[in-house]
Amino acid sequence: MAFTGAVTGKTVFGDKRVHFMKVTADAATGSVDTGLDIVDHISASPKSLTTGAIKLVINELTAGTSSAGTIAVTGMTSGDEFYLTVYGR
Repeated sequence: MAFTGAVTGKTVFGDKRVHFMKVTADAATGSVDTGLDIVDHISASPKSLTTGAIKLVINELTAGTSSAGTIAVTGMTSGDEFYLTVYGR
């Protein structure tokens, strides 16, 4: 499933595009479309998490298949929220 990911801001940092996102989980696992072609790095910050044992993987879907510009998320509870800063191109 795709989590609800809202881009709250965009900027450029050197030669990287940066998207600031607020993400809400609708299931235990899912993916976030960042709007970027390739994700180079992410920084995550919790807003409201049931557990702190979440896993984030860049440029992949939850099934482990490659998907450029996507972040796979596991270990969530429906309704959990977190912030992402995504660096890419």
